[in-house]
Amino acid sequence: MSLIRLVYASESRLPEDTRREELARILASARRLNEQNGVSGFLLATDGGFAQVLEGSAEAVAETYGRIGRDARHAALRLLAQGPIAARSFPGWAMGIAERDETTTFIFGLYGVTPEQDLNAQPLDVIVDLARELAQSPA
Repeated sequence: MSLIRLVYASESRLPEDTRREELARILASARRLNEQNGVSGFLLATDGGFAQVLEGSAEAVAETYGRIGRDARHAALRLLAQGPIAARSFPGWAMGIAERDETTTFIFGLYGVTPEQDLNAQPLDVIVDLARELAQSPA
């Protein structure tokens, strides 16, 4: 099977008062669907934005990205890259996640992700490198 990687960033439309519950719902649904469809990936989340790396077959990744595009919890969806890859960067993750919080703020900041320059403003290499870095940390 040939593999592709798709990377996007978006603005978060999660209400602050239900943010934790909504993230848990996103993660549970993504893990279930990604496992069924052979998609792997990693989600980065901040109060103001999302960025995600998706890997799998072209059909499965396109279907996943289509669902994300219709999800009202995302706004200003921006496709950063889509193309063939030789191997997955996140093979063990049906869907990994890292949130910017008191534990990870320093690492996000090292990559230039700040409240003023959130995920949706970052270039492709920053998002992929940050996801790889945080995927190595224990969940």
